[in-house]
Amino acid sequence: MTSTACTAVEFDFENRKERTIPVDDARAACDGGRSCWMDIFLGDPKQTESLLTQMGVNLVAIEAVLTEQMGGRCDVYEDCLHVSVSAPLFENGDLKFAYVDIILGERYIITVRRARIEFVEQSRKNYQHFFQRFAQSLGFLLFEFWDQLVDSYRKALLKLEDEVEHVQANILGEVDDHIFARVAEVTHHLLLLRKSILADREVLEQLAMRKSTFVSSTTQPYLANMVGTLERLGSDLTVEREILAETLHLYLGIVSHRTNRVVNRLTIISAIFLPLTFLCGVYGMNFDYLPETKWPLGYLFFWLLAVGIASGLLLLFRLRRWL
Repeated sequence: MTSTACTAVEFDFENRKERTIPVDDARAACDGGRSCWMDIFLGDPKQTESLLTQMGVNLVAIEAVLTEQMGGRCDVYEDCLHVSVSAPLFENGDLKFAYVDIILGERYIITVRRARIEFVEQSRKNYQHFFQRFAQSLGFLLFEFWDQLVDSYRKALLKLEDEVEHVQANILGEVDDHIFARVAEVTHHLLLLRKSILADREVLEQLAMRKSTFVSSTTQPYLANMVGTLERLGSDLTVEREILAETLHLYLGIVSHRTNRVVNRLTIISAIFLPLTFLCGVYGMNFDYLPETKWPLGYLFFWLLAVGIASGLLLLFRLRRWL
């Protein structure tokens, strides 16, 4: 089992200073009136439990972090607030989700994850500028997390939109029944992403609306604005599902049209050869006495009659615009 990796950053909002500190000093920094962000890459559960206990995290929250991986969770305790969100990622074209637990305390914020997650990494790269200019509490970091998470959802939506466009572009070419499996796969991804967005939207809405000592009132309006963004992303996913369904209907219509054209041609061929088959059947009977059997020009007359019937039928079909 791999060991738990952890980094800690100390924030001094009064002097606008931040620095990386040893993990064991994080609790002392919080007790000294400063704030800390701990980012834990979960490896050994016992090490993670020890780190969380050292920070004074609620025992029920610790158990949930270590045993349950789920998104759309928001639990409020007396000494902390536990939020769990899902981050979309694509592996070999397959949509998957990684889960991040965010624990908010009075002077600390802790992220616990089991894999490299883009929105956490981006938050680590981007928070310094915002901290130096505007930050007054750890709410700025919470806002940065959600802003990057929304952006990751937006990127996932754009990728799925490209897949829908690719399906649309291919239906006019030569495709086979594999298109049904492809449409089913993209539809499944759309449903999964929409479900995850709606679950995390509920969490964000609770953070934005519920009064809490762990989320500053100055941060809540900014979080509330992002609730609308997630709602729009969910609506866009619904639109993409409808477009995909219409694309499948269009494909079935194209297949039906092509089948009708083939059947139409076969019908025309059958209509042309039907009278010719009748003539061949009549003169192919084995009777001793048949008209025209002794006629020297009978064979030529038969071909002239066959060509005339076929030409007349073709002309009739052309005039009726059946060809």
